[in-house]
Amino acid sequence: MSHFLHLQAQPVDEFNDIRKKLNADSTFDKIDVSAGVYRDHVGEPYTFPSVTEAKSRIIDKHHDYNLCMGISDFVSGAAKIAVGENAVNEGRVASCQTVGGTGACHLGALFLVQKCGYKNFYLGTPAWPNYTPLIIQSGGSLSTYEYFDSQKRAINFEAVQAALKKAEPKSVFVFQLCCHNPTATDLTMEQWTEVAQIMKERGLIAFFDSAYQGLVTGSVEEDGAPVQMFVNEGLEIVVAQSFSKSLGLYGERIGCLHVVTNESTRELVADQLRYIFRAECSSSPAFGARIVSTVLNDNVLRNQWKHNLTEISSRLVETRKYILQKLTEKGTPGDWTSVIAQRGLFWFSGLSEDQSLILMNKMHVYLPKNGRINIAGLNSQNIDRFCDIFHDIVVSRT
Repeated sequence: MSHFLHLQAQPVDEFNDIRKKLNADSTFDKIDVSAGVYRDHVGEPYTFPSVTEAKSRIIDKHHDYNLCMGISDFVSGAAKIAVGENAVNEGRVASCQTVGGTGACHLGALFLVQKCGYKNFYLGTPAWPNYTPLIIQSGGSLSTYEYFDSQKRAINFEAVQAALKKAEPKSVFVFQLCCHNPTATDLTMEQWTEVAQIMKERGLIAFFDSAYQGLVTGSVEEDGAPVQMFVNEGLEIVVAQSFSKSLGLYGERIGCLHVVTNESTRELVADQLRYIFRAECSSSPAFGARIVSTVLNDNVLRNQWKHNLTEISSRLVETRKYILQKLTEKGTPGDWTSVIAQRGLFWFSGLSEDQSLILMNKMHVYLPKNGRINIAGLNSQNIDRFCDIFHDIVVSRT
């Protein structure tokens, strides 16, 4: 008799399942547009030149434990990217290094639920699927509202406003800073300003997930403008930050949680983050954080990184234009201008679950069932074939 016979199987993790099928597929021309990884012109995960140089500089570093809150140069450099130098220099930011962006989201949720008593979370749908179990396992309760109108292929801002206006004070709204996953459709600055005003009036908390900063416009400053605006408005906010995408360090799990508050409460907040993180992870991982710290704190490497972000952004824009051009030439039924209207890594294509599964199971094109396509997985070797297959699946189901 086992102590564990009562356990029930959990839902299949879609992206792990896709990865297993992809790895088992020996087809030479399979196409991977599933996970949010920026890939180079031959389909390999892109390595930033600044990262290559940074690695060469830290190769002889020791492997001793780090402080619980993280490597200080990394944490301060990350905070300045996430929330701006002014708030950091004014002593208003409590930060803690985390195990990736997911770890930052989890730490932030635990802090808000367990230490602040803020248990009511609001999430716009569709959304990154990991938010729901993350919030529930942290002890929070979750309400949803329609963020994206799939029929109009646009943000339902009226629904966003309605959710903000009906939420109880001290409710937490989870927002994606930019490159919204999966819709690739972000609020405008005018809309962000209105959101901030409502939140200020109603005593709500904004929880930003910053996983793609720099990959939309090519500028970390421009992509980070919504957070900066909230900070300038004097709002206390939480920011979960990841360098998986923006520096291509997916497997190193480098993240940071930032809580913008005021000078009188910053140390209290930092102490709570330290207490939670100590119980969960004890000490923060070093290698990836040292890479990021080296890039952010060296003027030459930081500028090189920012230049590469502009190149990446430009390539993504050109890829979008090419897809629309090919679908237009083929006369693919439907309006596909969403591919150039959306921004960042993804294209929320509008393909049905049935179409997406056919592409994966029969055509060796790997994508999630919601039809989200990582356009960074397309290159000169596979984009024409992808457009042919996309056209065929649309025609066959029209």
